[in-house]
Amino acid sequence: MSVTGKLFLILLLISSCVVLQSCDKKEEPQTFIPPDQQTVDKEKEQKEREEFERLKRLRDGIPDSVSINDSASVAGDSSKAADQKTEKKNFVQKEKELNKRLDNPKNAITDYLELLKRGTSEGGNFELNMKKASQQWTSSNVDRFKSSYKNTKKIVILEEPKIISQNGNEATVEVKILKTDNVNNTDQNLEMTVKYNLVADSKGKWKIKDNTVVKK
Repeated sequence: MSVTGKLFLILLLISSCVVLQSCDKKEEPQTFIPPDQQTVDKEKEQKEREEFERLKRLRDGIPDSVSINDSASVAGDSSKAADQKTEKKNFVQKEKELNKRLDNPKNAITDYLELLKRGTSEGGNFELNMKKASQQWTSSNVDRFKSSYKNTKKIVILEEPKIISQNGNEATVEVKILKTDNVNNTDQNLEMTVKYNLVADSKGKWKIKDNTVVKK
């Protein structure tokens, strides 16, 4: 091989080495976020955003998103609403019955006589029942009641109270009773017919204004 050929080969080898070194310099390592790490960060960010929205709804009193059990919840709410409607209807009915009772002067006398019977019966609470009976009159006087019934042993209703007349807020109710008093250690029975004159207040509650006693 001639000298010229040898020189050419040497130059070719030198050029190849230079090219290789240049390529090595260009392939420097680059810094980047692995795809997996990017996915994790995005999922974390999404969860944090959802949690923030959930807490904000709770703060504002808004329930969480609809679930598959919402149909059962709706059914439960409907049942609860139906129960509340029934309870309200029952309450209204009881209120009407109470108003009807208060609007009936006959019932007012029945309740009044029941207090007298309880107070004068053996073992009954005389003080309490005389006080309540006195309050059924427009002018309450418990001392008068205690004096009138302190010797009474028993009161029996012979004929149920009946309305004799009723005009607006005034009414007269008649009842026949048997009153047993202990006088000088002797029981004395007194049969009588009592007419009670009543007036109703603004709420429809009847009270006794006065009475007339007809003894047999």
